[in-house]
Amino acid sequence: MRKIHVSAPGKLHLLGEHAVVYGKPALLASINKRIFVAISETEKKKVDNPSLEELKKVIEHAIKKKYRISKIRPYTISISSHIPTGSGLGSSAGLSVALTFALLTFLGIKANKTTIFDIAYTGESFFHGIPSGGDVATVIEGGFLWFRKEFEFLKIFTPLPFKPHKNIGQFILINSGKPKESTKDMVEKVAQFKIAFPQKTQALFNSQEELTKRMVVSFKDGDEGNLIKCIKSGEQNLEKLGVVGKKAQSLIRSIERLGGAAKISGAGGVKEGSGMLLVYHKDVERLLSYAKQKNLEVLKIQIGSEGLRKDE
Repeated sequence: MRKIHVSAPGKLHLLGEHAVVYGKPALLASINKRIFVAISETEKKKVDNPSLEELKKVIEHAIKKKYRISKIRPYTISISSHIPTGSGLGSSAGLSVALTFALLTFLGIKANKTTIFDIAYTGESFFHGIPSGGDVATVIEGGFLWFRKEFEFLKIFTPLPFKPHKNIGQFILINSGKPKESTKDMVEKVAQFKIAFPQKTQALFNSQEELTKRMVVSFKDGDEGNLIKCIKSGEQNLEKLGVVGKKAQSLIRSIERLGGAAKISGAGGVKEGSGMLLVYHKDVERLLSYAKQKNLEVLKIQIGSEGLRKDE
Protein backbone atom coordinates (compact mmCIF):
# COMPACT_ATOMS: atom_id res chain seq x y z
CA MET A 1 0.00 0.00 0.00
CA ARG A 2 1.33 3.44 -0.90
CA LYS A 3 2.16 5.90 1.82
CA ILE A 4 -0.17 8.76 2.64
CA HIS A 5 1.75 12.03 2.90
CA VAL A 6 0.35 15.20 4.47
CA SER A 7 1.91 18.38 5.77
CA ALA A 8 0.94 21.38 7.87
CA PRO A 9 2.61 24.75 8.49
CA GLY A 10 3.85 26.33 11.65
CA LYS A 11 2.19 29.49 12.92
CA LEU A 12 2.83 32.56 14.98
CA HIS A 13 0.76 35.03 16.93
CA LEU A 14 0.98 38.45 15.33
CA LEU A 15 -0.96 39.75 18.33
CA GLY A 16 -3.43 38.54 20.92
CA GLU A 17 -1.68 35.60 22.62
CA HIS A 18 -2.86 34.79 26.16
CA ALA A 19 -5.78 37.25 25.89
CA VAL A 20 -7.26 34.90 23.28
CA VAL A 21 -7.66 32.20 25.95
CA TYR A 22 -10.15 34.54 27.66
CA GLY A 23 -12.38 35.42 24.73
CA LYS A 24 -10.36 38.23 23.16
CA PRO A 25 -9.46 38.14 19.44
CA ALA A 26 -6.08 37.13 18.09
CA LEU A 27 -4.45 37.72 14.74
CA LEU A 28 -2.40 34.73 13.66
CA ALA A 29 -0.49 33.75 10.54
CA SER A 30 0.95 30.55 9.16
CA ILE A 31 4.64 30.43 8.26
CA ASN A 32 6.62 28.64 5.55
CA LYS A 33 8.08 26.06 7.93
CA ARG A 34 6.21 22.74 7.78
CA ILE A 35 5.81 19.39 9.48
CA PHE A 36 5.45 16.28 7.30
CA VAL A 37 3.61 13.12 8.34
CA ALA A 38 3.49 9.85 6.40
CA ILE A 39 1.29 6.84 7.24
CA SER A 40 1.24 3.40 5.65
CA GLU A 41 -0.34 0.06 6.53
CA THR A 42 1.79 -2.50 8.33
CA GLU A 43 1.42 -5.80 10.15
CA LYS A 44 2.20 -4.21 13.51
CA LYS A 45 1.68 -0.67 14.74
CA LYS A 46 4.85 1.36 14.93
CA VAL A 47 5.66 4.95 15.81
CA ASP A 48 9.15 6.17 14.94
CA ASN A 49 9.21 8.32 18.07
CA PRO A 50 7.84 6.56 21.18
CA SER A 51 7.03 9.91 22.81
CA LEU A 52 4.26 10.34 20.23
CA GLU A 53 2.44 7.24 21.43
CA GLU A 54 0.19 9.11 23.89
CA LEU A 55 -0.75 11.76 21.35
CA LYS A 56 -1.57 9.06 18.83
CA LYS A 57 -3.84 7.35 21.37
CA VAL A 58 -5.68 10.61 22.09
CA ILE A 59 -6.35 11.26 18.40
CA GLU A 60 -7.27 7.65 17.71
CA HIS A 61 -9.77 7.73 20.58
CA ALA A 62 -11.38 10.93 19.23
CA ILE A 63 -11.71 9.41 15.76
CA LYS A 64 -13.16 6.15 17.09
CA LYS A 65 -15.71 8.08 19.15
CA LYS A 66 -16.68 10.40 16.29
CA TYR A 67 -17.11 7.66 13.68
CA ARG A 68 -18.02 4.76 15.99
CA ILE A 69 -15.01 2.73 14.94
CA SER A 70 -14.09 -0.15 17.25
CA LYS A 71 -10.65 -0.89 15.85
CA ILE A 72 -8.06 0.78 13.61
CA ARG A 73 -5.91 -1.49 11.47
CA PRO A 74 -2.16 -1.41 12.18
CA TYR A 75 -0.12 1.35 10.58
CA THR A 76 3.33 2.83 10.72
CA ILE A 77 3.92 6.56 10.96
CA SER A 78 6.95 8.73 10.24
CA ILE A 79 7.40 12.41 10.97
CA SER A 80 9.77 15.06 9.68
CA SER A 81 9.57 18.66 10.82
CA HIS A 82 11.17 21.98 9.89
CA ILE A 83 9.32 23.81 12.67
CA PRO A 84 11.51 24.62 15.69
CA THR A 85 10.02 23.07 18.83
CA GLY A 86 9.31 24.91 22.05
CA SER A 87 9.61 28.32 20.40
CA GLY A 88 6.00 29.45 20.01
CA LEU A 89 5.78 28.46 16.35
CA GLY A 90 2.99 25.89 16.58
CA SER A 91 4.96 22.66 16.34
CA SER A 92 2.46 20.81 18.55
CA ALA A 93 -0.54 22.20 16.66
CA GLY A 94 1.06 21.27 13.34
CA LEU A 95 1.71 17.74 14.57
CA SER A 96 -1.81 17.30 15.94
CA VAL A 97 -3.42 18.58 12.74
CA ALA A 98 -1.17 16.65 10.34
CA LEU A 99 -1.53 13.41 12.31
CA THR A 100 -5.32 13.80 12.43
CA PHE A 101 -5.60 14.44 8.70
CA ALA A 102 -3.20 11.63 7.81
CA LEU A 103 -5.04 9.10 9.97
CA LEU A 104 -8.46 10.13 8.65
CA THR A 105 -7.14 9.79 5.09
CA PHE A 106 -5.64 6.40 5.94
CA LEU A 107 -9.08 5.28 7.14
CA GLY A 108 -10.76 6.56 3.97
CA ILE A 109 -12.71 9.22 5.86
CA LYS A 110 -13.32 12.49 4.01
CA ALA A 111 -13.62 14.96 6.85
CA ASN A 112 -14.29 18.68 6.58
CA LYS A 113 -12.13 21.32 8.25
CA THR A 114 -14.45 21.59 11.24
CA THR A 115 -14.11 17.89 12.02
CA ILE A 116 -10.34 18.00 11.55
CA PHE A 117 -10.25 20.97 13.92
CA ASP A 118 -12.34 19.23 16.59
CA ILE A 119 -10.20 16.07 16.55
CA ALA A 120 -6.85 17.90 16.33
CA TYR A 121 -7.96 20.18 19.17
CA THR A 122 -8.11 17.16 21.47
CA GLY A 123 -4.48 16.48 20.54
CA GLU A 124 -3.49 20.09 21.19
CA SER A 125 -5.26 19.89 24.56
CA PHE A 126 -3.04 16.91 25.38
CA PHE A 127 -0.05 19.25 25.03
CA HIS A 128 -1.42 22.46 26.50
CA GLY A 129 -4.37 21.73 28.79
CA ILE A 130 -7.05 24.15 27.59
CA PRO A 131 -5.69 25.96 24.50
CA SER A 132 -7.64 28.65 22.67
CA GLY A 133 -7.73 26.66 19.45
CA GLY A 134 -6.21 29.51 17.47
CA ASP A 135 -3.03 27.60 16.67
CA VAL A 136 -4.97 24.60 15.34
CA ALA A 137 -7.26 26.81 13.24
CA THR A 138 -4.32 28.70 11.71
CA VAL A 139 -2.44 25.51 10.86
CA ILE A 140 -5.51 24.14 9.07
CA GLU A 141 -6.50 27.29 7.21
CA GLY A 142 -3.10 28.83 6.49
CA GLY A 143 -2.80 32.50 5.58
CA PHE A 144 -3.84 35.19 8.05
CA LEU A 145 -6.55 34.35 10.54
CA TRP A 146 -8.79 36.34 12.85
CA PHE A 147 -9.67 34.05 15.74
CA ARG A 148 -11.88 34.37 18.79
CA LYS A 149 -12.87 31.77 21.37
CA GLU A 150 -16.33 32.80 22.52
CA PHE A 151 -16.88 29.65 24.57
CA GLU A 152 -15.24 26.26 24.82
CA PHE A 153 -18.02 25.06 22.48
CA LEU A 154 -17.90 28.07 20.12
CA LYS A 155 -14.71 29.16 18.38
CA ILE A 156 -14.91 31.62 15.49
CA PHE A 157 -12.13 31.92 12.94
CA THR A 158 -12.12 33.89 9.71
CA PRO A 159 -9.36 34.28 7.10
CA LEU A 160 -8.60 37.96 6.46
CA PRO A 161 -10.46 38.99 3.28
CA PHE A 162 -7.41 40.79 1.86
CA LYS A 163 -3.69 40.33 1.35
CA PRO A 164 -1.30 42.51 3.35
CA HIS A 165 -0.54 45.83 1.65
CA LYS A 166 2.60 45.92 -0.49
CA ASN A 167 4.08 48.53 1.87
CA ILE A 168 4.38 45.92 4.62
CA GLY A 169 7.85 44.43 4.44
CA GLN A 170 9.47 41.27 5.71
CA PHE A 171 9.19 39.96 9.24
CA ILE A 172 12.02 37.95 10.74
CA LEU A 173 12.28 35.79 13.83
CA ILE A 174 15.10 36.18 16.34
CA ASN A 175 15.64 33.47 18.92
CA SER A 176 15.64 34.71 22.51
CA GLY A 177 16.32 31.18 23.74
CA LYS A 178 14.13 28.13 24.26
CA PRO A 179 11.77 28.61 27.22
CA LYS A 180 12.30 26.37 30.20
CA GLU A 181 8.54 26.44 30.80
CA SER A 182 5.94 24.72 28.63
CA THR A 183 3.04 26.55 26.98
CA LYS A 184 0.81 24.91 29.56
CA ASP A 185 2.98 26.39 32.34
CA MET A 186 2.73 29.89 30.89
CA VAL A 187 -1.04 29.68 30.37
CA GLU A 188 -1.36 28.65 34.02
CA LYS A 189 0.91 31.54 35.06
CA VAL A 190 -1.45 34.03 33.39
CA ALA A 191 -4.43 32.30 34.99
CA GLN A 192 -2.87 32.82 38.42
CA PHE A 193 -2.04 36.44 37.58
CA LYS A 194 -5.67 36.98 36.59
CA ILE A 195 -6.86 35.61 39.93
CA ALA A 196 -4.45 37.85 41.84
CA PHE A 197 -5.05 41.00 39.74
CA PRO A 198 -8.43 40.67 37.99
CA GLN A 199 -8.96 44.34 37.10
CA LYS A 200 -5.40 44.87 35.86
CA THR A 201 -5.55 41.70 33.79
CA GLN A 202 -8.86 42.65 32.21
CA ALA A 203 -7.51 46.09 31.31
CA LEU A 204 -4.48 44.47 29.64
CA PHE A 205 -6.73 42.06 27.72
CA ASN A 206 -8.94 44.97 26.59
CA SER A 207 -5.87 46.84 25.40
CA GLN A 208 -4.70 43.78 23.45
CA GLU A 209 -8.08 43.57 21.74
CA GLU A 210 -7.86 47.17 20.56
CA LEU A 211 -4.27 46.74 19.41
CA THR A 212 -5.13 43.56 17.51
CA LYS A 213 -7.86 45.43 15.63
CA ARG A 214 -5.45 48.27 14.85
CA MET A 215 -2.90 45.77 13.56
CA VAL A 216 -5.39 44.32 11.09
CA VAL A 217 -6.03 47.83 9.73
CA SER A 218 -2.28 48.41 9.50
CA PHE A 219 -1.89 45.31 7.33
CA LYS A 220 -4.78 46.42 5.14
CA ASP A 221 -3.65 50.03 4.71
CA GLY A 222 0.10 49.41 4.66
CA ASP A 223 0.76 51.68 7.65
CA GLU A 224 4.22 50.58 8.85
CA GLY A 225 4.37 53.21 11.57
CA ASN A 226 1.13 52.05 13.16
CA LEU A 227 2.18 48.40 12.77
CA ILE A 228 5.37 49.08 14.73
CA LYS A 229 3.39 50.89 17.44
CA CYS A 230 1.00 47.92 17.74
CA ILE A 231 3.87 45.46 18.13
CA LYS A 232 5.58 47.64 20.77
CA SER A 233 2.41 48.22 22.79
CA GLY A 234 1.37 44.59 22.52
CA GLU A 235 4.76 43.50 23.84
CA GLN A 236 4.52 45.95 26.74
CA ASN A 237 1.18 44.42 27.73
CA LEU A 238 2.67 40.93 27.59
CA GLU A 239 5.54 42.04 29.82
CA LYS A 240 3.01 43.41 32.32
CA LEU A 241 1.29 40.01 32.29
CA GLY A 242 4.62 38.54 33.36
CA VAL A 243 5.27 36.18 30.44
CA VAL A 244 8.47 37.72 29.02
CA GLY A 245 11.84 37.02 30.61
CA LYS A 246 14.60 39.57 31.26
CA LYS A 247 16.82 38.17 28.50
CA ALA A 248 14.12 38.66 25.88
CA GLN A 249 13.19 42.08 27.25
CA SER A 250 16.78 43.26 26.93
CA LEU A 251 16.95 42.06 23.34
CA ILE A 252 13.62 43.70 22.50
CA ARG A 253 14.76 47.06 23.93
CA SER A 254 17.87 46.86 21.73
CA ILE A 255 15.74 46.28 18.65
CA GLU A 256 13.49 49.20 19.60
CA ARG A 257 16.52 51.50 19.91
CA LEU A 258 17.33 50.58 16.30
CA GLY A 259 13.92 51.86 15.26
CA GLY A 260 12.27 48.44 15.01
CA ALA A 261 9.78 46.52 17.12
CA ALA A 262 9.71 43.00 18.53
CA LYS A 263 7.47 40.81 20.64
CA ILE A 264 7.19 37.21 21.73
CA SER A 265 5.27 35.16 19.19
CA GLY A 266 3.88 32.45 21.46
CA ALA A 267 3.34 31.75 25.16
CA GLY A 268 6.70 33.20 26.22
CA GLY A 269 8.89 32.17 29.14
CA VAL A 270 10.54 33.89 32.09
CA LYS A 271 13.10 31.57 33.68
CA GLU A 272 15.43 31.52 30.68
CA GLY A 273 14.47 32.23 27.06
CA SER A 274 11.09 33.42 25.81
CA GLY A 275 11.09 31.66 22.44
CA MET A 276 11.19 33.20 19.00
CA LEU A 277 10.67 36.96 18.79
CA LEU A 278 8.60 38.37 15.95
CA VAL A 279 10.64 41.32 14.68
CA TYR A 280 9.85 44.13 12.24
CA HIS A 281 11.87 47.06 10.95
CA LYS A 282 11.27 49.40 8.02
CA ASP A 283 14.85 48.66 6.97
CA VAL A 284 15.19 44.89 7.35
CA GLU A 285 18.82 44.92 6.20
CA ARG A 286 19.75 47.12 9.14
CA LEU A 287 18.08 44.61 11.41
CA LEU A 288 19.87 41.65 9.82
CA SER A 289 23.21 43.47 10.08
CA TYR A 290 22.61 44.06 13.79
CA ALA A 291 21.66 40.41 14.35
CA LYS A 292 24.83 39.26 12.59
CA GLN A 293 26.97 41.66 14.60
CA LYS A 294 25.49 40.34 17.87
CA ASN A 295 25.64 36.71 16.69
CA LEU A 296 21.88 36.27 17.10
CA GLU A 297 20.04 33.30 15.64
CA VAL A 298 17.78 34.60 12.87
CA LEU A 299 15.03 32.76 11.04
CA LYS A 300 13.82 34.36 7.82
CA ILE A 301 10.17 33.55 7.26
CA GLN A 302 7.29 34.19 4.95
CA ILE A 303 3.97 34.68 6.70
CA GLY A 304 0.60 33.70 5.30
CA SER A 305 1.75 30.44 3.70
CA GLU A 306 -0.43 27.50 2.61
CA GLY A 307 -2.30 25.57 5.29
CA LEU A 308 -2.91 21.84 5.78
CA ARG A 309 -2.52 19.84 2.58
CA LYS A 310 -2.15 16.35 1.19
CA ASP A 311 1.23 15.87 -0.47
CA GLU A 312 1.99 13.41 -3.27
